[in-house]
Amino acid sequence: MTIDNKNITICACSSREFLPKLKLAQAATELRRAGYEVEIVADLCEMAVEQPERMAEIARTIVVGCHARAMKALFESAGAEAASLVDLRANSVGEALKGLGIQSEGLLQSDEDLLRQVESFERKVGTDAWYPVLDREKCISCGKCHDFCLFGVYSMEDGEVKVAQPLNCKNNCPACARVCPVGAVIFAKHPEAPINGGEAATEAEGTTFKIDMNAVYNEALRERLQHRRASVLLRKEGKR
Repeated sequence: MTIDNKNITICACSSREFLPKLKLAQAATELRRAGYEVEIVADLCEMAVEQPERMAEIARTIVVGCHARAMKALFESAGAEAASLVDLRANSVGEALKGLGIQSEGLLQSDEDLLRQVESFERKVGTDAWYPVLDREKCISCGKCHDFCLFGVYSMEDGEVKVAQPLNCKNNCPACARVCPVGAVIFAKHPEAPINGGEAATEAEGTTFKIDMNAVYNEALRERLQHRRASVLLRKEGKR
């Protein structure tokens, strides 16, 4: 794969704001000062589902954003392979820039136009692109995520587990990741590592999502029952 070495794509993860807006603007500013062409996108998770064809284009650039393992799995979910990934979530701007051979001097600058651009992205907590991606290097296709999920997110095809219906996922529910025996299920928007693709098994600052599994099961069962009743009603009406 050819890498556009002077082209940078920064994912703002704007819906959850795991990357502070000032931090994003500072990174973009310093990269531009170093001669890079910088594009900031609102949310690669959302793009992977709604515009998968763009992921192949972005994969040719240096991608700066979330944890590298999460971004790698995300690109693979869209049928692309990202050649160069920079983790800005776990590292400071200075540390991330060092990985690109850039030494920042003194206080980091923040271009006002770039900061306004980042601040313009809409926050969508609770309605954003929350769904799992799979770390294929770890996944053993045991099917536990498929068997556990009540929302039809996963499928088993030729002995391989796949995220078939990502939009069916229950927002803020990482339960399938917790039952995975090898830690292959990643939710990039989760605050905890390793569920979010991070390396350290620590919690990020902020509130950890607490999942009431009984409530999840009960709601899923209600939805299935309603769907079954609707299907029966449609069949009855079709026979009239």
